Amino acid sequence: MRKGDTQEIRRLNRRAILGYLRKGPLTRADLSRLTGLAKSAVSRLVDELLQEGLLEEGASTSPPLGRPGTLLHLRPRARFALGAELGVEGTVLLALDWRGEVLWAKEWRHPREAGPKERLERLLAEVWPHVPGPLGLGFTLPGVVVEDRLLLAPNLGWRGLDLKPLLQEFPLPVAAENDAKASALSEVFFHGEANLAYLVLSTGLGVGVVAEGRLLRGAGGAAGEVGHWLGQGEKTCACGRRGCLETELGLGNLLAHHQALGGQAEDLEALLRQAKEGEAKALEAIRHLGEALGRFLANLAVAYDPALVVVGGKAAEFFPYLEAPLRQSLRTHAFLEAHRDLPVRPSVYGHLAPAVGGASLFLARFFELGGLWAERPRRNGGRYEEVAFGDRRGLGA
Repeated sequence: MRKGDTQEIRRLNRRAILGYLRKGPLTRADLSRLTGLAKSAVSRLVDELLQEGLLEEGASTSPPLGRPGTLLHLRPRARFALGAELGVEGTVLLALDWRGEVLWAKEWRHPREAGPKERLERLLAEVWPHVPGPLGLGFTLPGVVVEDRLLLAPNLGWRGLDLKPLLQEFPLPVAAENDAKASALSEVFFHGEANLAYLVLSTGLGVGVVAEGRLLRGAGGAAGEVGHWLGQGEKTCACGRRGCLETELGLGNLLAHHQALGGQAEDLEALLRQAKEGEAKALEAIRHLGEALGRFLANLAVAYDPALVVVGGKAAEFFPYLEAPLRQSLRTHAFLEAHRDLPVRPSVYGHLAPAVGGASLFLARFFELGGLWAERPRRNGGRYEEVAFGDRRGLGA
């Protein structure tokens, strides 16, 4: 046995135990059966996890055969991470525990012209009161992110930004990721989806694609920047080109269409309120967007053939009014018969989803390490090193 193998095996076995307990409470005997580990090995590892405060014991079981056992649970809030979304018009900061519960969330607006230094200084000020405690802070940006560089974020007007100098003052580990990609990774982590497209629709339009369990990044990190597919439109995009798809599908265009119809909503919150009240012009504008999104998803299905589409960003809150025209349009324009009924659902986290995705970067790594947070593993091709964090880029590389 090579030096280090014992510790590696311990890490993998702890990861297996935690992974099974994420699905629900189990006894030590259940864990032995599921993992294939000896009961003595399971008991030893479970005792470790209990002492570390990661697990707690619950009710006793009385099976018809065999000895009674005690159910083990993941301890609520035993570990948590911070997640943030640096959006075009505002920032969201939240705490997410390792079971996926949002512990608290805070939002604030800022001028569009506010630069990265100003925004990150405000974020730092909001983070400070909550450390120590979090595993780390994962924050998302609406642009192409590769490691610690933001290559391009048209709607923010940022290009070629080295994030490292801006993050040196943060008192905890920090990671940056594209908003749609982080949101897609959170679906892999929390729900085990192997083939999905995660649509972030707000000011801009981006997609995170997971295919056969692997996040698509592309050669330069730009995979999923579908908002900048070129269409037939003439509107100038924030990237400087004409006819980018997000000039038609972005929620700014939804508001403009509503106002062109004679609607009085001044912002998206007011438009959503009017839709809930049944105001005809609000519902008409949303219906028009739903039809356009259905055509877009028919194209997306041909490009990536996902098993599921999740709608996140601000559009998730409009989904009850978008759903019917979207589904009808998708059925009309689908290429394959299977695409006619492609499952489409809103994110359960609504507009908080990108920040949740940021926090999940650290939560997934915690499970990847079997809870041995301070001990760096050797590479072994494990699920979260390989899937959630990439072979060459990002956490776990």
